[in-house]
Amino acid sequence: MPRHHDSGSSARPFQLYAVGHGLLLAGAGVMHLTGSMLPMALGASACLMLTLPLVRRFALQKAARRRL
Repeated sequence: MPRHHDSGSSARPFQLYAVGHGLLLAGAGVMHLTGSMLPMALGASACLMLTLPLVRRFALQKAARRRL
């Protein structure tokens, strides 16, 4: 049985993706200011983790199309 999502829940993976990239840019800015690579590493790590819901969504959509 297909799940029905409201517009808020379908936009959430894209919002998380955007937040992840914002954190990546913020980490790059702090790295530039401080000279430490730790902020960039933390921003990149958060970016990767926040990209996962979007990747899962695309994988589920592809799997659903294959079943049809």
